[in-house]
Amino acid sequence: MRSAALAVVEYLLGFLALALFAFLAFGGGPATDDRLLFAFKVAAPVAVVELAVLFRRAAPANRLILGANLWLAAGGLAAALQQWWWLKGYQQLGEAGLFVFMAFVGLVTTAFSRAGFVAAVGPRRPVVLASLVLLAAVLLALLAAVYFRGDVKFAAVIPVIALSWFNRLLRRTVRPRG
Repeated sequence: MRSAALAVVEYLLGFLALALFAFLAFGGGPATDDRLLFAFKVAAPVAVVELAVLFRRAAPANRLILGANLWLAAGGLAAALQQWWWLKGYQQLGEAGLFVFMAFVGLVTTAFSRAGFVAAVGPRRPVVLASLVLLAAVLLALLAAVYFRGDVKFAAVIPVIALSWFNRLLRRTVRPRG
C-alpha cells in the first residue's frame, strides 16, 4: 500500500512544474507575453528541482517528465537571460515545442539507454519496440499540438495526459514475466 501511495505522489509531483506553468500562463485566459515570461521564470526552478530528483533515483526517470522539464528549464533560462530569439522560437512552435523536446529525449534514450524511452528495464528488443511506439505517440501528440495550436486543452493537456497513461501501459509490456 505504501509503495502505491508513493507511486501516486511521485506521478503527481512529476508534472508539477508543467502544471504550475500552465496555471500561471493560461489560468487567466489566453496567455500574454508577460504571463508566459512570468510562468517560465517561476516554473523553471521547479522543473530543475524535479530533474535533480529524477536523476538521483535508482529507477529510470520518466522520459516524458524529463522532456517536459527540459523544455521548461530551457524556457526559464531564456527568460532569465532575456534570450528573445529562443523565446520567439517557443512562441512560433506553440504547444508543439513541448512535444519536440519529448521526441528528442525519446530519440536519445531509445538509442543510448538500456531502459529506452519507456524507462523500463527488460529485454532490449521489447524495450526498443515499446520505445518506438511511444515515440510514434509523441509524434501524434506533436501533430495534435500543431492542429489545435492555441487551444491548450487539446494541444497540450489532453495529449500529455494520454501520453503519460500510454507510457505506463507500454512499460507493463516490457517487464519480463515470471
